[in-house]
Amino acid sequence: MILKSSVQQAAAGKCACNDVGVSMRVQNARRSRAGSGESDSSSGPRRLLVVSHPAVVSVNQEVYRELSRRGWEVTLVVPSRWRHDYSESDIVPRALEGLESALRPLPVALPGRQQRHVYLTSARLQCRRARPDVAFIEEEPFALSAAQWGFTFSRLGVPFGVQSYENIDRALPAPVRWLRTRVLARAAFVAARSQTAGELARRWGARGEIALTPPAVPALERPDGEPREHARPFTVGYAGRLIESKGLLDLLAAVRALAAPVELVLIGDGALHGQLEGQPIPGSRVRVLDDLRHEQMGAGYAQLDVLVLPSHTTPTWKEQFGRVIIEALWCGVPVVGSDSGEIPWLIGLTGGGLVFAEGRPEQLAARLRELRASPALRAELAATGKAAVEAMFTVPAATDPLERLLEHAAGHTARRAGGPSAPS
Repeated sequence: MILKSSVQQAAAGKCACNDVGVSMRVQNARRSRAGSGESDSSSGPRRLLVVSHPAVVSVNQEVYRELSRRGWEVTLVVPSRWRHDYSESDIVPRALEGLESALRPLPVALPGRQQRHVYLTSARLQCRRARPDVAFIEEEPFALSAAQWGFTFSRLGVPFGVQSYENIDRALPAPVRWLRTRVLARAAFVAARSQTAGELARRWGARGEIALTPPAVPALERPDGEPREHARPFTVGYAGRLIESKGLLDLLAAVRALAAPVELVLIGDGALHGQLEGQPIPGSRVRVLDDLRHEQMGAGYAQLDVLVLPSHTTPTWKEQFGRVIIEALWCGVPVVGSDSGEIPWLIGLTGGGLVFAEGRPEQLAARLRELRASPALRAELAATGKAAVEAMFTVPAATDPLERLLEHAAGHTARRAGGPSAPS
């Protein structure tokens, strides 16, 4: 099951696949409806219930706002608070403009535990209130919240789907594997965030439709300014958690192998912050920017000539997508990534960068020298990558395959008139 793509196909909104179970279709007709409120349904608004811990952060609500603009009546269930390792206080959800009436913050046990949190509410009651035609659980199929809501949807006859980023067949405890199998067997669809995730979902027992449904990457604003190559020394950057599995010591070694002057900018925070900040590199020292909010990331990427994602594979994790690759390309910055997990797939899909063997800083240094020596190559990769991002990963483009899954699930399931209702 191999996803084939070229930048030309991406720009045209097409992506072919050898397995009919995993597909990606960018539907320009639906995108043209965005913001118009036009609906495909002649019988009134289609009702969608979403359960999502990522949407506790407002930027992750963009796809659901887009669906609302297209005529869906959205109910968005999120934790009423969420904990993050690098936040001093709990995150409290705030609705994007236009979703104020859709947002339903509810209490959870174990806030911050992505796979173990559960809602301290009756899923049946919430379903009865929302009366959904279809539901989407934006959680992994082995998450406890996916089982909590999925089993309720199944009992009430509501077709539902789950997402899947998981791209490694980990040795999970038997009860967790059982839950995953049961959820996947009952799910009408799986929104696979990568090809590998889709393949594994099928192997783990998914019976419904599986489609490549990439996450949306909302547009970042990049300040205009003097061209990068004339404004400062060659600047290498990274964005994300500052932890060992991200391969940051390899990045430091590679930059130290370059000729002076060179800059290394790390955007993020984590356990390696103190170890990396201020480390000497040829002609400068490592800088760490740990205070940029999401809406400021465009300014962060504007400081870079190339973004590097040098992740390492571990026994329980490998890079599941590489969101910062998409963000950098949107901002006109080419990328270099290791061959961990989905990084080479994503770079190949977008055509926006180069790949090196993980754990090989000398190969990374060679890729950086190549890009440093050729501003034309950097510009070509950045332009190619940005065109692919515009075709596949903007909010409207990423909404298209999810909407198709929702419509198929709602349309292919016999429903009682008026939606589900809880037994008295």
